[in-house]
Amino acid sequence: MKSPSYLVPEEILLRKLTRRDELAFQWLYDQYAHVLYGVVLSSVSQPAVASRIVEEIFVKAWADFDQYNPRKTRLLTWLLNRARAEVAASLAKMTPTSPKSIADNKIVDNPIAEEQRTLLDAVYFRGQSVRQLADISQQPEPTLQHRLRDVLQELKSLFTQ
Repeated sequence: MKSPSYLVPEEILLRKLTRRDELAFQWLYDQYAHVLYGVVLSSVSQPAVASRIVEEIFVKAWADFDQYNPRKTRLLTWLLNRARAEVAASLAKMTPTSPKSIADNKIVDNPIAEEQRTLLDAVYFRGQSVRQLADISQQPEPTLQHRLRDVLQELKSLFTQ
């Protein structure tokens, strides 16, 4: 990891990136790739997949840099949000599309409804946001948030018994 004295200040980095300076992009990669790799690796648990995802994040960030707004978010936060989206997309591709998993077949008495399990799986295991789910399912975001809160409360009561 680089020491803080070798890090390029964000305002200089942004100025050069806005001018599409390739050296600045290398600086961006050097400063943030290890952070993104750690976050991605904790989600996918496979070093080769994590490396590929980090590369994809930077390739897309370079292509879409004109969409970055420094007034809305910091550069690292923007990259982390992109990482989250890339991880979710990669996990969705890797996850089988069958409606029932092997684990579901082994459960004899599951008090959690199928819809609730699907919601929990999407949010907590696939990394999708409630907003993404609302867009996909065409349901209001507050409704999904309410359902998620309900299932979490139900799980809490089951585990505290």
